[in-house]
Amino acid sequence: MSALLHPRYWGAHLLMLVALAATILLGLWQLSAWESARAAEARDLTQRPAIALTSALGGDDPFPGQYVGQPVSLSGRWVPGSTLFVSDRPHDGRDGYWVMTPVAVDGGGGSVVPVVRGWSPRPEAAPVSGSVELTGWLQPSEGSNQPDPDPGDDVIPEMRIASVTQFVDADLYSAFVVARDASSGTTGLDGVRPEQIPEVSSLTSLRNLLYAFQWWIFGVFVVYVWQRWCRDSLERRTTEQQVASAA
Repeated sequence: MSALLHPRYWGAHLLMLVALAATILLGLWQLSAWESARAAEARDLTQRPAIALTSALGGDDPFPGQYVGQPVSLSGRWVPGSTLFVSDRPHDGRDGYWVMTPVAVDGGGGSVVPVVRGWSPRPEAAPVSGSVELTGWLQPSEGSNQPDPDPGDDVIPEMRIASVTQFVDADLYSAFVVARDASSGTTGLDGVRPEQIPEVSSLTSLRNLLYAFQWWIFGVFVVYVWQRWCRDSLERRTTEQQVASAA
């Protein structure tokens, strides 16, 4: 095997390394393009035109999966004395709280939807009341079932609809809304983005993913050809040595 380290073989080894590195890097480039395209489409879905909340789901309907991250519009009235704070919500490198206040939705048959008004570094926010018109992103209930260390206070560990029902005496939607634009209720709070975004089609940018695998298959083929070349070179050198010895 040491014979393959002879300087006359260095060019072939270098060519193999360059070809292998090229196939790996080109595959990673196509994989990155696939991931970027899917992320861009997910962002685009959150920028779709808003639809009325009442047309997306009713007060007693289960959450419609196709509307994750869908911008919705609604009008109604803030439910006074029902603001809750969702803990452990990072924002710009700081830990803090989502500020959530339910809204009694106009045309919602008396149902109430939790609305994340914004972010605060402390579980504090100015009280809100009266009418409101807002646009935001529709989100399904969170459900990791984190325990609430103090069920009696106004801080909850996650934005779970079942947790909100303990504080609001009304029928709740099976979703919540992260406010994007609101006529009231967001003053003094930092805006937040939805944590759950729309699922992207499995066919999105599929060509880039297939190209990535294609380049890596080429890389495997490069290694195979190099191994065959090494074996043939060793056999040829052995034959030459045997012929020289016989002579």
